[in-house]
Amino acid sequence: DDAIPSKAVTSSVNERLMSEIQESVDKEKYGSGKTREYFKEFRSQKSEEERQRSIEEARDLNGVNPLVCIGGAAFAWACAGALWFFTTYLGALFVSHPLETDVYFIQRLTQVFRNMVMGLSSLASGFFGVVGIGIFLLGVRVGYGVMTGELDPTPIKKSKSDEIVLPDVWALMTGQTNRRGKR
Repeated sequence: DDAIPSKAVTSSVNERLMSEIQESVDKEKYGSGKTREYFKEFRSQKSEEERQRSIEEARDLNGVNPLVCIGGAAFAWACAGALWFFTTYLGALFVSHPLETDVYFIQRLTQVFRNMVMGLSSLASGFFGVVGIGIFLLGVRVGYGVMTGELDPTPIKKSKSDEIVLPDVWALMTGQTNRRGKR
């Protein structure tokens, strides 16, 4: 009657359940079967700590000059304005010069062409406008951080080993170098 109840060993059950959950997450995240094998090169090979460290490095705004950001925003807004004027000019041009033909196929084809041109130019205008807003807000944030002393706008110097060396593609295409870059 006074027997002490014994506890079941749960660590093995927990480990098994955790491994099943991890397999399920991996299967959902990376797919299963052939698809998983086809796209395994695109999976990150970094550990979770390396991934978090690279995210923190990307969030670091030291070395960003706020004046460069604001200048980039002004350029993006200038492009957006130019594209918007181009869009309105094209709209007026398409209205003032209708295509007069009785061929149904040609009528529909010109309508599709006009819609594509107007859509793409207005989309590009909006895209440049939104990008300009984002770059401007980045410049404001960095400027605020510089004023409060939180950020340093001095460019961060990189070592020679971190520099990217672009290959001489023209020499490779013309046969002046072999695949390994030797002449």
